[in-house]
Amino acid sequence: MTLDWREHPDARDEFLDAHERYSAIDHGKLGDEFADAAEAAAELILQWPDAASPFRGRQREPIVRAWHLGKFPYNLVCVVGGDGIFVLAYAHESRRPGYWTQRLAE
Repeated sequence: MTLDWREHPDARDEFLDAHERYSAIDHGKLGDEFADAAEAAAELILQWPDAASPFRGRQREPIVRAWHLGKFPYNLVCVVGGDGIFVLAYAHESRRPGYWTQRLAE
C-alpha cells in the first residue's frame, strides 16, 4: 500500500525558506544537503510511518511524530493516519516550540 503524502502549505514554505537560507551560505551545497536530509526522512516515514516516537509532550490523538533532519537543527513534524502522511511543519528545534499545533485543526 502506498501512503498519500501531503504537506501543509506553511510547512512547504518553511522547507523552501530553510533551503534558501542554507543555499546562500555556500552557493547551494548546504541547501542541497538540507533537501537530501528532508527527502531521506520522507522516505523513512513512508517506509516505516510509526517508527518515530510520538512528539514529546503530545501523546493524544492524532499522534504527531517528529523526524530529525540529520545534521540540521530541524524536525519534519507529521501526523500518520489512515492512508496518508500529513506534514505539519519543517520545524527548527529551538525556535517557537509547538507553533505548528494550530495546524492540526486545519
